[in-house]
Amino acid sequence: MRIDDKLLNHLETLSMLKIAHEKREEMKRDLTEILGFVEKLNELDTDHHIDAISSLSDEPVRLREDTVREDTRIITEILGRAPKRSEDCFIVPRVVN
Repeated sequence: MRIDDKLLNHLETLSMLKIAHEKREEMKRDLTEILGFVEKLNELDTDHHIDAISSLSDEPVRLREDTVREDTRIITEILGRAPKRSEDCFIVPRVVN
Protein backbone atom coordinates (compact mmCIF):
# COMPACT_ATOMS: atom_id res chain seq x y z
CA MET A 1 0.00 0.00 0.00
CA ARG A 2 1.31 3.43 -0.90
CA ILE A 3 0.47 6.58 0.99
CA ASP A 4 -0.70 9.25 -1.45
CA ASP A 5 -1.60 12.90 -0.87
CA LYS A 6 -5.29 12.11 -0.36
CA LEU A 7 -4.58 9.53 2.35
CA LEU A 8 -1.96 11.74 4.00
CA ASN A 9 -4.49 14.59 4.13
CA HIS A 10 -7.02 12.23 5.72
CA LEU A 11 -4.48 11.03 8.30
CA GLU A 12 -3.54 14.62 9.01
CA THR A 13 -7.20 15.46 9.69
CA LEU A 14 -7.77 12.41 11.89
CA SER A 15 -4.65 13.04 13.95
CA MET A 16 -5.26 16.79 14.15
CA LEU A 17 -1.65 17.30 13.12
CA LYS A 18 -0.31 19.70 10.53
CA ILE A 19 2.49 18.27 8.41
CA ALA A 20 4.81 20.91 7.02
CA HIS A 21 4.81 21.12 3.23
CA GLU A 22 8.54 20.34 3.04
CA LYS A 23 8.09 17.19 5.18
CA ARG A 24 5.15 15.66 3.27
CA GLU A 25 7.18 13.57 0.78
CA GLU A 26 9.40 12.22 3.56
CA MET A 27 6.32 11.40 5.67
CA LYS A 28 4.65 9.57 2.76
CA ARG A 29 7.83 7.51 2.19
CA ASP A 30 8.16 6.67 5.90
CA LEU A 31 4.51 5.67 6.30
CA THR A 32 4.63 3.57 3.11
CA GLU A 33 7.72 1.79 4.47
CA ILE A 34 6.00 1.13 7.81
CA LEU A 35 2.93 -0.28 6.06
CA GLY A 36 5.20 -2.49 3.94
CA PHE A 37 6.71 -3.91 7.12
CA VAL A 38 3.24 -4.56 8.58
CA GLU A 39 2.18 -6.27 5.35
CA LYS A 40 5.31 -8.45 5.60
CA LEU A 41 4.20 -9.48 9.10
CA ASN A 42 0.93 -10.72 7.59
CA GLU A 43 2.98 -13.39 5.79
CA LEU A 44 3.94 -15.03 9.08
CA ASP A 45 2.37 -18.38 9.87
CA THR A 46 0.37 -17.77 13.02
CA ASP A 47 -1.64 -21.00 12.87
CA HIS A 48 0.72 -22.72 15.30
CA HIS A 49 -0.10 -21.53 18.76
CA ILE A 50 2.75 -20.80 21.11
CA ASP A 51 2.19 -20.31 24.81
CA ALA A 52 2.08 -16.56 25.41
CA ILE A 53 4.29 -16.82 28.46
CA SER A 54 6.95 -19.03 26.90
CA SER A 55 10.51 -17.82 27.02
CA LEU A 56 13.75 -18.67 25.30
CA SER A 57 15.53 -18.48 28.62
CA ASP A 58 15.22 -20.56 31.77
CA GLU A 59 15.93 -17.48 33.87
CA PRO A 60 12.96 -16.19 35.85
CA VAL A 61 11.60 -12.80 34.88
CA ARG A 62 12.74 -10.18 37.31
CA LEU A 63 10.01 -7.67 38.06
CA ARG A 64 10.61 -4.23 39.45
CA GLU A 65 8.51 -2.34 41.91
CA ASP A 66 6.04 0.09 40.42
CA THR A 67 6.69 3.57 41.70
CA VAL A 68 4.52 6.59 41.12
CA ARG A 69 6.45 9.57 39.86
CA GLU A 70 4.79 12.86 39.16
CA ASP A 71 6.90 15.12 37.02
CA THR A 72 4.63 18.00 36.10
CA ARG A 73 7.19 19.31 33.60
CA ILE A 74 6.46 16.35 31.32
CA ILE A 75 2.70 16.86 31.61
CA THR A 76 3.07 20.56 30.91
CA GLU A 77 5.31 19.93 27.87
CA ILE A 78 3.00 17.29 26.37
CA LEU A 79 -0.18 19.29 26.93
CA GLY A 80 1.59 22.37 25.60
CA ARG A 81 1.83 20.67 22.19
CA ALA A 82 -1.84 19.70 22.07
CA PRO A 83 -3.95 21.55 19.48
CA LYS A 84 -6.82 21.76 21.98
CA ARG A 85 -6.88 21.16 25.71
CA SER A 86 -8.85 21.91 28.85
CA GLU A 87 -6.96 21.99 32.14
CA ASP A 88 -5.01 18.68 32.23
CA CYS A 89 -6.95 16.95 29.44
CA PHE A 90 -6.72 16.68 25.67
CA ILE A 91 -9.77 17.75 23.70
CA VAL A 92 -10.27 15.44 20.74
CA PRO A 93 -12.92 15.32 18.02
CA ARG A 94 -15.88 13.05 18.60
CA VAL A 95 -15.50 9.83 16.59
CA VAL A 96 -18.53 7.86 17.82
CA ASN A 97 -22.09 9.04 17.25
